[in-house]
Amino acid sequence: MRKVVLAAVLVLMASGAQAATLNVIGGQLYGASGVDVGGTLYDVEFLDGSCITLFTGCDDASDFTFQSQAAALLASQALLDQVFFEGATLFDWLPASITGCLGAFSEGGCWTYTPYQLDGTTGVYVSFAFRNLFTGMEGAGGGGVPTSLPIALDTLISGRDNYAVWSLVPEPSTALLLGLGLTGLAWSGP
Repeated sequence: MRKVVLAAVLVLMASGAQAATLNVIGGQLYGASGVDVGGTLYDVEFLDGSCITLFTGCDDASDFTFQSQAAALLASQALLDQVFFEGATLFDWLPASITGCLGAFSEGGCWTYTPYQLDGTTGVYVSFAFRNLFTGMEGAGGGGVPTSLPIALDTLISGRDNYAVWSLVPEPSTALLLGLGLTGLAWSGP
């Protein structure tokens, strides 16, 4: 019985500790789930539109998941490390495969913006993850003096910009916590 309980707990724990899962439909990257940003898991979608339409009016810092420059930079770096990584996917060198990044030959890159703070009533501070098809360069930025974009910037009109819309993944499920408790009981029993 102890082995069965331990096996069930290990399965539950393994399902809670997986890497980011990419949301790819028809070769197009729409987002990812389970992205680790500073030890906390988030889901992210790549969307076109304006800050106003995508972030509840874009009129208060609480409209954004990340509200500090440091946290937004961590999120942008997490995109490069876990979603746009160098590896078995095309998303690191083919920006056109990412939603909102048409990858027009003349543009050759993709900027994914994570907003975190307002600049008065006209602009929003963002961090960004950037990849360039031609140079192979990529990076996360927005540090030092934050990059400020017009609040009304509509990424639909640009072939190289999109927004990362983040949402917090709920804490571990009750089943996982129950499994950990059963593990403790199994080890303490005769």
